[in-house]
Amino acid sequence: IPDIRRRLAMLGDLSGDSPEASNHQHYDDALATAIPLFQARHGLEPDGIVGRDTLTALNLLPLERIYRLDANLERWRWLPESLGETYVVVNIAGFELVLVESGEQVHRQRVIVGRPYRQTPVFSDRIRYLVFNPTWTVPRKLMIEDQLPIIRSDPEYLERLGFKVFRGWGANQSEVDPAEIDWTKLSKNNFPYQLIQQPGPQNALGQVKFMFPNQYDIYLHDTPAQSLFSRLERTLSSGCIRLERPFELAERLLANTNGWNKKRIEQTLATAEPATVVLSEPVPVYLQYWTTWIDPAGVLQFRNDVYDRDRRLLQALRADSEGKASLTPRSL
Repeated sequence: IPDIRRRLAMLGDLSGDSPEASNHQHYDDALATAIPLFQARHGLEPDGIVGRDTLTALNLLPLERIYRLDANLERWRWLPESLGETYVVVNIAGFELVLVESGEQVHRQRVIVGRPYRQTPVFSDRIRYLVFNPTWTVPRKLMIEDQLPIIRSDPEYLERLGFKVFRGWGANQSEVDPAEIDWTKLSKNNFPYQLIQQPGPQNALGQVKFMFPNQYDIYLHDTPAQSLFSRLERTLSSGCIRLERPFELAERLLANTNGWNKKRIEQTLATAEPATVVLSEPVPVYLQYWTTWIDPAGVLQFRNDVYDRDRRLLQALRADSEGKASLTPRSL
């Protein structure tokens, strides 16, 4: 207890402790207040219990914290001087989206990002249009690695989740009855089909997606798996960003697009038909990776380096100082 008390005091989470008080052996009211605050600013469950993850965060050395600050300052250097009047920021490591208007954070929500082996990339673009009631064309990699094993073990899967199967692509595409396909004979080198999930409550993209066409095929979208947002670490997607409250974001982004408001969004969703809405003004979106930052209340936040990018960036910074490397956001 005294060690925890001294560490919290050193980090500024516990104030007013005298040298004598720091030796107290009891979990008193001051600690009961300080520990949840420390946990919250480290992205941990603020339950006041000093478990393994909390101990790991407490044991992060001051020099390690400085190194993390260095890495994140470098990431800020990659951004333009002006981010725009209105823009969206997704902090991948913080599992959070923020909408900024006129310098004020007007909306924030939790997000789900890519798994460590299917990482969400760092880049910037502009949200140009939204699609309500979207279909989902399954990327080939996911068809082979994720969908094919499920289809083989569950013959009713495609029908239950509203998938249609097509042979070929483009103008030559034709729908195929999945019952007529021998799924056991398909493989990475033999998969002439395309899976398209129709609009509906079980669609993997939910009821809306936010599009900023890019080389990574990354976008923001709704999800039917809302229970996953209760998790603290949300590296659960195949790269795209899932939103906890997508319709709040949609309503705000469409505020300046003629004829669009909450009522019209609800009417469009009720049709269950795909509908594309082009924004009157594209909105900049920045997908960033910050493991430490200062929040609007002036509190220094730390998060787990879920993609192990801090270490690689710091190594590259050292090499760059010796003239051995060139740093770019996409390389790190």
